This record gives sequence, C-alpha cells and structure tokens, in this order.
Amino acid sequence: MARIQFPVKYFEDNLVFSQDGTVSAYYEIQPFNYDYRSVDDQLSLHGNLEAFYWNINADTHALIVPEHQSLTEHQLSMEKRLTGLSPQLYEAGERHIQACMKRLKGKEIHQYRFYIGIQLKKTTITGLSMLREFLYAIKDFRRYLYDHSGTDVAEILLEELDAYQKQEELIYSRLQGYLRVRRLTADDLQWLIRRGFYRGIGESPRRVGWKPKSVKTEIKGKKAIRPMRDIMTLSEGRFDDSYGRKLIVEQHVHGQTKQGHMAFLTISYIPDKANFPGLEWLYCLQQLSFPVEASVRTETIEYSKALSQVLNKKKELKAEDEHALESGEETSFHILNSRQEANELEDNLRTDKFPLLKTSIVLCVAAENADELQIRIQLIKDLYSDMMIQVEVPYGDQWRGFNEMIPGSKQLIHDYVHHMDPTSVAASMVGATRQLGDGSGHLIGMSRNLPVFFQHDRGPKDEKLSMTASAAFIGSLGAGKSLGANLLAYQALLTGSKVLIFDPKDERAHWIDHLPELRGLTHIVTLRASEEDRGKLDPLMGVQSAGERAAAAETAKRILQFLARASDGTYEAIAIGKAVDQAIKLEQPSMMGVLQCLEGLLQSMTEKRRDHLEEILDVLSYLATSGQGQLLFGNGTQGAIDLSKQLTILQVEDLQLPEESQTDFGRMSIALLMAISDFSRRFSNQSSSHFKLVLFDESWRLAKVREGRAILEELVRTGRSKNSAIYLISQNAKDMLGEEIRSNLGCRFVFRCRDQQEAEAACRILGIEPNDKNVETVRSLPTGTCLMSDLEKRVNELEIKIPEERLFHAFDTRPGSKTVHSERASEEVVMR
Repeated sequence: MARIQFPVKYFEDNLVFSQDGTVSAYYEIQPFNYDYRSVDDQLSLHGNLEAFYWNINADTHALIVPEHQSLTEHQLSMEKRLTGLSPQLYEAGERHIQACMKRLKGKEIHQYRFYIGIQLKKTTITGLSMLREFLYAIKDFRRYLYDHSGTDVAEILLEELDAYQKQEELIYSRLQGYLRVRRLTADDLQWLIRRGFYRGIGESPRRVGWKPKSVKTEIKGKKAIRPMRDIMTLSEGRFDDSYGRKLIVEQHVHGQTKQGHMAFLTISYIPDKANFPGLEWLYCLQQLSFPVEASVRTETIEYSKALSQVLNKKKELKAEDEHALESGEETSFHILNSRQEANELEDNLRTDKFPLLKTSIVLCVAAENADELQIRIQLIKDLYSDMMIQVEVPYGDQWRGFNEMIPGSKQLIHDYVHHMDPTSVAASMVGATRQLGDGSGHLIGMSRNLPVFFQHDRGPKDEKLSMTASAAFIGSLGAGKSLGANLLAYQALLTGSKVLIFDPKDERAHWIDHLPELRGLTHIVTLRASEEDRGKLDPLMGVQSAGERAAAAETAKRILQFLARASDGTYEAIAIGKAVDQAIKLEQPSMMGVLQCLEGLLQSMTEKRRDHLEEILDVLSYLATSGQGQLLFGNGTQGAIDLSKQLTILQVEDLQLPEESQTDFGRMSIALLMAISDFSRRFSNQSSSHFKLVLFDESWRLAKVREGRAILEELVRTGRSKNSAIYLISQNAKDMLGEEIRSNLGCRFVFRCRDQQEAEAACRILGIEPNDKNVETVRSLPTGTCLMSDLEKRVNELEIKIPEERLFHAFDTRPGSKTVHSERASEEVVMR
C-alpha cells in the first residue's frame, strides 16, 4: 500500500486546513430538480454551473455523496408516531409499517447530497514591513519546515485564520450568484471524512458535536492555535489493497468484525462534442439502483497559460510528425487526430478566451462482498459505454483514489487527468437530483428505483418550508387517482390525524367492512332527502363557542338570502339577518327557529312589506319540508354531526350542481354546498394540535360554481395556520387552474389524462413546460403511475404502491370491485 499522509490537518467551521498548507472552504449545494424541465431551463441550470467554473479562478472539489438511510431507524421513527392511537389502529399501523419495510427489504435506501470545495488563496502575515516579514520567516523557519514536511502539526495563527474567514465571506457571496449553497459545519465535515472508512459496511457512527481539538499558544508574540492529533481518530479501520483493483476495509461494528469492499474508478475519456442536454455525465449515475460516489477536482489554468500549453503541444506533435516523415514512416492516426484536436482547441481558446480546467474524475462504488462489487462495476461501465464514455479501474491506484475523495486532499491519480473547458465540466450537472418526496413518513410508492416517503404534516411544520400541506390528485377515470388519495388518507389516520372525506359516489362506506380497525373510529354520515337525515347540515346546530356562533350565523344568512333571492342591503335581507340574530340566541338554535323568528317579525311590519316577506317565508317553509331542503332545516331537537371521531365520511346523494351560467337550476344544491363548506370549516377549526385532512372527491363538481370554488379557496388558503389540509380529487385539470388554489397547493399528483388540453393543463399544474414530450408522457402514464410534484417542486414519476392487499381491496374503486373483493373475503373465511 502506497504511503500517503492523511491529508487533513485541522478544520474550523467550513474551513479545511490541509497538510500541504492549503486551505479550502466547503459548502453543500442545495439540490435542484432536472427531469421534466424545458430545454431552456436545463440550459439555464447548466449555464449557472458553467459560469461558476468560468469565473471562480480557484481549484475546486465537487463531491457527490449518497447518504445512507437506515430502514431500522425509519421503522422506529414511524412506530413512535403510533403512540396515542387506539389499540386496533396501533396494531394495524404496526402491520402497515412492517409491510412497507418488507417491500423495501434488500434495497439500499439513500439520498444524494452534493458538496463543493474551493481552495482559498494563501494568506501572508499582515502588519509587518517587507524586511520584518523576511526576518519573521527566518526566525520561524522551524514552523515552515514542520508545515511543509508533515513531521509535526504546525500552528495556525489567529491572524491567518481571520484572514481566511474574511476571504471565505467573499467566496461565499460570489458562490451564491451561481449556486444555492450553505456553509458546512464541523459535524458535516467530520461525517464526510469518516464515512469513507465504512463504505460497504454501513453508515458510519455519528459523533454529534465533535470537532478537532486545539490548544491556544503564541508564536513570536502572535496568538495562534496548535491542532491536536485527535483528527486521526476519523481515519479508523484496517485496509487491504493487495487485490490491485479494489480495497477491503475491516471495522469492528456492534461487537462484530465486518468487511466492506470498495473500488475506485476513473473516467479516461469523455466526448467533448456531445450535445447538451444529453450528456449529463454525473447525473446519469442516479439511474442506477445502487449508490455511487463521485469526486471531481479541477485546477484552473487561465487563458494565456492554457493557450501557451496548447501551442507547445502543437509544436511537439508537429515535431513527431516531421520525425516520422524523415524516417520514411506514415504519420500515426493518433498524432493526426491529436493535431486536429489541438487546432480546434486553439481556435476555441482564441475565440472564447475561456480557462482550461485540469480535471480529475474519480468514482467510487462499494458493496458487502466481492461478487456484488464486480456486478456494480460492470453496470457502471455499461451505463457509460452507452454514452461513449470510457471508464477504467486503475490497478494499484485504489488507495490513491480513496484519499483523493477526502475533503482537503489533492489530485493523487495523475494518469487520467483531462483538460476540459468549463462547458464540459458543467455538463456533469452536479446538484441535479431525482429525489422525490419528504424522505420521512410512510412509503407511498417508487420513483423508478428510489422509494418515495410522504409526511402529511411536513409543509406547515418544516421551518424552511412553512407552506400548506394541501394536495391535488388529477387524472382520467380509472387512472388511479382515488387509489392514491385513499392510501394517503389512510396513512394520515395512522399518524393520529383526523380525516373528513366528502364522498359523493358512496365509494368508501365499505371501508369498515374491509378494515376492521376503523370501525370504532369512523362516523359515516348519509345526507339524503329523508326525515331521518333532517337537520344534519343545519349550520346553527351544534355551535358552542362565540366564534362558532358568529360564523354559523353568517352562513345561515347567506344560505337563506340565496334561497330567497334576497340581495344584500335589501329590506328582505335585513329581515332575514334579524331573524337569524334572534334564533342564534335561543337555547336550541336551528334554521326552523329562524323561520319562526321571521314569522314573528311579520306582525310588526306594514302591509306592503308584509306581503313580500310572506312570499319569502312561504318559499323557505316549503323548501324546509321537502326534498334535500330538509337537510338544512333542523328544529333543534336533532343532534349535530359528531366531529369527535377520527374519520368522518360525508355521503351526499344526488347532489346535482349547475353550470356557472345556470342561475336558477340547482339552487338547493348550491345552498347545501354552502352548508358543507361551513361544516368543513368547523372541522378544520378544531384544535390545531391534531393535523386535519379534508378530502374532496369529485372536486370538479365544486369548482363548477362560484360558491364551490370559494370553499376550496378558503380551506386551501387557511390550511397552514389551522394545521390542516385539503386533498382535491378531480378528473378535470382545468378546474384546478385558479391561481388562488394552484398557488396554495403543496403536492400535486397528475395521473393519466387522455385529452390533449387536459394534459397541457396538468403540465402547468405540475409547473413543467407543456411541450410535446411532457404532454405525451402525461397522456400515456400507466394506471397507478403519476407525475408527482413535491413540496420542493421536484417533478418525477411515482408508481403508487399499496403494501397490503387488504388495503388494495378496500380502496379499489373500479366497477364491480366491491362484489369481487367481498366474494374473495367470503372464500377466505370459508377456507379458514
């Protein structure tokens, strides 16, 4: 094994002091979505990276690091959220979590993180004359020798540290102009260094709050710190590089000795004339089902030096060519090709005057055993072979590759260095991610080879996001939107959330038959035109607090004015308002009580006023005792709808809503809609300690009329402050295009949309360009697969996965599915 000194001497905050005397500042790049963006957007993202490499004028180190996610820790985290549930739901929650973990068994769950390091310019001692600086260097020659020989850990002057920190401030402000980054902390750096020693074994143990130690000292009257040697404790493990093309590390973990196998690969050839987009030579690694690390080090050669090097190379190639002619031999293809490339590079340099980047690219793949490692190496080679990129596993350079990937190190493998322009290096698309979802919560499906986790209440609770948790599910009949929404609603129950479902098609009343854990927690409310359902939507019944009474009174006034066609400001509207104000003060307020108060007002009116008000009273009295109007007019003796249950399913039969232009037809349905909005508002206004979810199936019916849109807009707008959310299920993407609703949606799930215009509208909801490719993707999505836009506005494909067969039976809304599943359930009972 080649003897290589551990490259890191010390780190402070995000500054890494290397053994060779260099200092680098490290940052984490905030990942950005890349797939399904327009070509212009992709070129813009590429342009930001290109501008960074063009203008930074410093050595850089880009790192792509997969962060391992422990399924065991994830399972424990989810099981903690079951605390407080009923025994039946707790047991069902454990079973559901175990089913999700079983589906992920054998998969390496990881999340890519992206880092960039920038080498700072060497500082000098300030405040001294040139002569005194020279004398200081002579007097402190011992420090100089220690610093450059590595025989001891040299001190760091606080004056130098301060100078580097000020330089870092400038670098940070410049960097923000090209990329969204955050400064690394000592915790980040120790993890980045230490994790490499556990490749193929698992995630390295975390040292929370650890940082390298130092002692204060003085050098020639100047304050300094002397780093201790405890940083070497990060470099633990026993290595074996005798195999030539791989490394084996041995660690003692949890009382056992474990081995990890790793290999370091280098890119030996990248085509420099490939079209972009199309050659994202690091982003492509995320297509693989296993994690791959990458390290890209660049050394900037400014334009004038680059041009000089190219001219010298041309002279060498010309001399070789002339020598071949003098010898009577034909010029080799290699020399001819190299001369052509040198001429093209010279032309480009003279035209664009860009710097050249001396680039070293190292990849790392790890596995638990040798066979799996070889399979992964071959898959990486095959992936790059399709892109006309050559990959090597250099023999004897594995230990060098290991050390080159450590932050604060330098280029150690010199046989595969490329001279690339900023455009080619930026084509790597460092920072682009295919990650989707929240990274925590329940498993809802797979995005190709990556699991997607969903946490219902993350939007309002995440301090960085602080946004709504509302979502939309859009797609044609049978595309799978109801299946996905039902799964998320069920999982919300498993986290202790309260759920209200507006179910106009009676597709969920059978849940309690298939899911016995919901029986004691579910209240199914039928809203039919019958005496037994009288008053269930009476806005005045069941109100308790003063705030609820005021809101209920306003809803009652709006409903009665709407049914009576009494415009605001008219005498009739004022009379209705007075009657409501009287009724709300009764011991048992109700809408029938309002009619009684209105009848009492008739006695004090003039004959002219009385005639018109009697007509209104007759209309309202008729509506109160016939058809669906009975739902609105209780007499105070009926009980209000119970909102104490964890799951409430609201079934409205035959709710026929008119089109926007139809002003008279369906007025009663619209009035019912107003009452439903009040009921939904009352549900959302419950204690904010519990997350509340209101699911509107067939929300296109509500969006057809102004009153329905007002409900949706209000609930989606106030959801964050109320710790609640609404889920909208719709066949029509155009219904969701209202700016008030669209701008307040957190996640969007777009399933197959057959119609061209619907698909274009769906693309706009997702925030992607409705170009031919994206539209065709939306139109051809398989059943159960959607395009998801998550809280970070990342868009990618999601295949909904129902981990338990019984849940699929309960949530399946296909015609005839209830009968089929019931027969299967009966057969299972007979077999038992």
